[in-house]
Amino acid sequence: MRRQWIVAALAALTIDVAACATKKASSGQPQPERAAVTVKNDNWLDVTIFAVRGGARTRLGFVTGMSRGTFPVPSDFVPDGTLQLMVDPVGSSATYVTDKIVVNSGQRVELTVATVLRMSSFAVWSK
Repeated sequence: MRRQWIVAALAALTIDVAACATKKASSGQPQPERAAVTVKNDNWLDVTIFAVRGGARTRLGFVTGMSRGTFPVPSDFVPDGTLQLMVDPVGSSATYVTDKIVVNSGQRVELTVATVLRMSSFAVWSK
């Protein structure tokens, strides 16, 4: 009886260890670096930044008035190399949506939110 208990305990321990083990990808290629968005908010209003793809949007982050912020872009929002951003100021019904931006992995998009929202601009930089 005691022997069966020891065998059962060892089997359970082996299963627990196997379940907790992590498997690393064996490919020798490093993961591509994600694109990033740097927001320079020259507006007095705080803004929420979204990545837009089709009819879906994902919140990247929040930038307070007259400050900066940097956010990584989810890779599923740049599968074909294009990115579209939306600026949604807090306390305003106006929004600003960029044109489609061509961006590759490792590049940084710099979005400048102007005092007059429709005059906002963007640029793409290599790291």
